[in-house]
Amino acid sequence: MLVTKGKTNWKYLLTVVILAGAVLAILLPVQINLLNNDLSAEISASMQGFVPRATGLDPNFAKQVSECLIPVAGIYGYTLRVVSGFRSISDQQAIYQSGRTVDGHIVSWAEPGRSLHNYGFAVDIVDRWRGYDIDFDKLAKIGKYCGLEQVDPPHFEHRAGLTTGQFEAGKRPPPLTLPCAVMDERAKTSQTLTLADLKNNNCGTPEF
Repeated sequence: MLVTKGKTNWKYLLTVVILAGAVLAILLPVQINLLNNDLSAEISASMQGFVPRATGLDPNFAKQVSECLIPVAGIYGYTLRVVSGFRSISDQQAIYQSGRTVDGHIVSWAEPGRSLHNYGFAVDIVDRWRGYDIDFDKLAKIGKYCGLEQVDPPHFEHRAGLTTGQFEAGKRPPPLTLPCAVMDERAKTSQTLTLADLKNNNCGTPEF
């Protein structure tokens, strides 16, 4: 008994304290472990499908542009260069404001976060010598051969049916593959891709 005849049973009290401490020593780590597990599960669930904010062109997309679109276009008389690739949200904001809140011409209809440039899956191209005075319809067919979509004359992207909202939510299109391995071989050795390369390696050709 804790109290006997009006006196505190200190020995009994000490025993209770020791037992309570022993129980806590057993249960507390278990409880902490359970809490940690629950927290880890919540973090894992919230991170599922998370894609870090892009800081440059998607490597697979960039490869398709540099090893397929540009060299194949070169076969047909184009000398392309990329004039706009990845854009940060602040870059897009500045471009979108042109002609609206800032003097100049309207150059983009996409608000910040609403352009595939912001996710590293779009480029704008021009010809090095002729600028925009080129056959963009023919170039669109070359882009299609390379798995790229032409949205407006100089703009090529890879979205594979995804909406911009899905990009914002973290979804990404499946990776592209080059029409044939010789494209990668020529790029690695800094050799010019030729029409003979396409025909001799069963690469197929753009359908004009």
